[in-house]
Amino acid sequence: MAQHSQNEGGADPAPVTGEPSEIRNVVLVGHSGAGKTALVEALLAATGTVDRPAGAGGTEAVRQRSAELTCTPLRYDGIKVNLLDTPGSAEFADELRAGLRAADAALFVVSAAGGMDAATVDLWEECAALDMPRVVAVSRLDHPKADFDEAVALSQRLFGDNVLPLHLTMLGDDGVSVAGLLELITRRVLDYTGGLPAAVREPEPEHLPAIGEARDELIETILAESEDETLLDRYIDGEEIAADVLIDDLETAVTGGHFYPVVPVCAETGVGVDALLEVLTGSFPSPLERDLPVITGVDGSPRPPLLCDPDGPLVAEVVKTTVDPQLGKISLVRVFSGTLRPDQTVYVSGPGPDEDGQPGHGTEAHLDRLHLPLGETRRAVPACVAGDICVVTGVDSARAGDTISAPGDPLLIEAREADNQP
Repeated sequence: MAQHSQNEGGADPAPVTGEPSEIRNVVLVGHSGAGKTALVEALLAATGTVDRPAGAGGTEAVRQRSAELTCTPLRYDGIKVNLLDTPGSAEFADELRAGLRAADAALFVVSAAGGMDAATVDLWEECAALDMPRVVAVSRLDHPKADFDEAVALSQRLFGDNVLPLHLTMLGDDGVSVAGLLELITRRVLDYTGGLPAAVREPEPEHLPAIGEARDELIETILAESEDETLLDRYIDGEEIAADVLIDDLETAVTGGHFYPVVPVCAETGVGVDALLEVLTGSFPSPLERDLPVITGVDGSPRPPLLCDPDGPLVAEVVKTTVDPQLGKISLVRVFSGTLRPDQTVYVSGPGPDEDGQPGHGTEAHLDRLHLPLGETRRAVPACVAGDICVVTGVDSARAGDTISAPGDPLLIEAREADNQP
């Protein structure tokens, strides 16, 4: 895919945006040991969100990730990506599903050096039921037992059709380590021997047969999903389809949940990190392109469908709550409609039961401050618009799954069927 600037706006540790079109909400899914946490750190380092390079011992923002749902924003090529890192253990199913609810797309992290657990396969099916776009990142390419081809084959067997790599791995001079990627659509080599960003060059003659075979399968799969039904026949008949056309169709197929690209990536060496960022920002949908939850009045009365509009009625959902030693109770919140602001009075409602056993609960609350999260580091922000995710303080009554709306028109987000699964 086309290579963009390596770090646009990367010096800002907590990117802010006022446009839903500039947001991507991505939940990371994978079992313990798949390399999710290391991959998050590599993405943060590559975009300048943290100073520590991947593999340099970890940052405080990342060390706390493995046992709980966390959200970290980064910016790449003008797009803000909220990374929702979920626990890898099945005992944290509630937090994992909360991450799914807050996200618009899922990144499945599969280790090149290990198998895949049944819970990850079940979550793939759960995402399929939600029509959620998905990408597979094959991680840990530097492991002595890493086998990218086998990881792809395993993903195809367990995840089903239309799971295909966008790149092949290229070995270094030692014949063992992965030094680069062979980009199939553009037929280019991404060489990481000099670190990030990758040096882009033409492939060697010995690379061409492997590129040709894998590229044909990839392009035929992409074009089968194209809105232009003539493209596939034209390609089969020998016509060369322009790379920009293929990339547009690829992004459409991913956003529509019809094609699931595989990207090889290594957090320790940086191989594929920029290629993955390209996919996250270019192929995953913005909140404007996803269906929003069904809402009702707190009495159950029907309401019109929501739009992801910063000027619309306020509707946000509490993803999770924690207690901060300095700030007290804090809530991670996904805004679906309207705009949250500091010092704002809101109504917090939930399906119950409340402490008295009543079927629902609701109360007014006064927001204190809004923050964007990065581990223990938080930065106050002036607003959080529809489609975005933030941390709020001052809502001591909030519980995970509660709805935040305007006091004059309190609303309730309808629970999804998946939220009630054991």
